[in-house]
Amino acid sequence: MIAFPTKPQLIELLEHEQGECVSILMGTYQSGRDTNQNSIRFKNLVRQASDEARKQNSPLLPKLEELANLSRSSTFWQHQAAGLAIYVSENFEERVLLSHDPGESVSIGPEFNVRPIASVACGETNLMTLALSWERARLFRSNGHTTMEIEDEIFPLTMDELVTARDPEKQLQYSSHESFGGGGSETVMYHGHGNGEDKIKADRRAYLSRVGEHVSKRLYNTDQQLVVIATEEVAGHFDAATESLELAQCIHVSPDGLTDSQLDARITAFAKEHNQHNDDVIVNRLGSAMADDQGSDDLKEVVLAATEGRVDTLLLGQDQPILGRCDATSHQVTLDEEGNDLLNTAVRHTLKSGGTVRRLQDNSSTHPLAAVFRY
Repeated sequence: MIAFPTKPQLIELLEHEQGECVSILMGTYQSGRDTNQNSIRFKNLVRQASDEARKQNSPLLPKLEELANLSRSSTFWQHQAAGLAIYVSENFEERVLLSHDPGESVSIGPEFNVRPIASVACGETNLMTLALSWERARLFRSNGHTTMEIEDEIFPLTMDELVTARDPEKQLQYSSHESFGGGGSETVMYHGHGNGEDKIKADRRAYLSRVGEHVSKRLYNTDQQLVVIATEEVAGHFDAATESLELAQCIHVSPDGLTDSQLDARITAFAKEHNQHNDDVIVNRLGSAMADDQGSDDLKEVVLAATEGRVDTLLLGQDQPILGRCDATSHQVTLDEEGNDLLNTAVRHTLKSGGTVRRLQDNSSTHPLAAVFRY
């Protein structure tokens, strides 16, 4: 199970495209009585995939019939996010929890359908928001339409959890810090010396430093940006304690003074404004690139460039697939109702070559696909 996939995880998933590939995507309810609909809708989608596999005499049919049993797992369906994607190929199956609704779709073919989730995995349309006070730290992910609190083995966390009570004769605490590139080392953290205000200051520094480490690890190797919601006092100390973190914005208000709905509204509104600004920047960048013959909004040209590894930034302007075939050998792209989704083909090759995928917000582009080239 992958929760909220990153770009590297999506690239790794694509390495399992072997033979026929099944992709099942759906939005899911996270709470309330509507969660009962999750299993019913999933069962219908799996039946649709099985019917298609049966028509094609697909070797994946037994795996799909076994997958249908998941519809009876009440525990699984009671613990969902905003969306779910399931990918099946020969000797491979992956379930992916999503922070957004990818829409309902079922596809069987030579490719996994990652188009609906690629831009979110790349992180450029997402903001990570840290709601921080002296008492606790909560982490949120927002794409400008929905905001979701990250609840896992780390977050949310409290100061008491990170800075425990200490024996006066033992004024040090050992804390394991993983190096972001892999491996790890043991570092001794000295804090809590003395009494009164000195002790409080030392504890707060230790707390903010550890919060910063956890957030840095989440942001590592992604294009996500960080927003902090905190009072000026807390934000100032956090900035001083975590010099390696770069903040996109700091909203000076106490998060503990807001209700959950008010906090959600603040984060979502800011993320929407931030993403619109990013769209304006990337559209201007595309225009400059096209003027220098380093970009294009021609569907066939962009798809071919993606297969050649020339796309630096791929821009998706619509959600609907465009069916066709791409022959990289003959450098030809043709529209064909019996073909594959050309947009998905471009997305897959862009990711595999290390490029980034962006989905323009609010239908900012009249073209289904555009790209800034590397060369």
